[in-house]
Amino acid sequence: MKVNINIDENLVEDRAEFYLQEMTDKITRIAKELTNDNSGLWCYKNRDIIPVKYEEIILIQSENNILMVYTDEDSYEYHGRLYQVKDELPNMFIEASRSAIFNYQKIDHLEILGSGMIDVILENQMRVGISRRKIKILKGRLGL
Repeated sequence: MKVNINIDENLVEDRAEFYLQEMTDKITRIAKELTNDNSGLWCYKNRDIIPVKYEEIILIQSENNILMVYTDEDSYEYHGRLYQVKDELPNMFIEASRSAIFNYQKIDHLEILGSGMIDVILENQMRVGISRRKIKILKGRLGL
């Protein structure tokens, strides 16, 4: 793909135009990220509602029908379903399974288990198992 970037300080508003032979998932994600002004999720901590920036989120995981959002510092509840959150997240997130999505920029290392499965160890030392169907997506995103 050929990419041209033109910088014009006189522009009133930034804009992007794509000339494509076909729409791919990657282009859809990029376009969604460019048009998304939302920079985080509104989460619950005790009785407070707190904005949590996407860059701070390490893991989003469904536990006992409660959606938990983990950062380096804390954990929060999110009132919604994982499939709803998945559609809002920027490209830095990878679906690990039906119950977990993680920020691939927060990976510490991968651990290959004896059964051929892969666990992702995150910067905060949380462990996320990758389902067999998602291993190919993870390898592709990491360039493995």
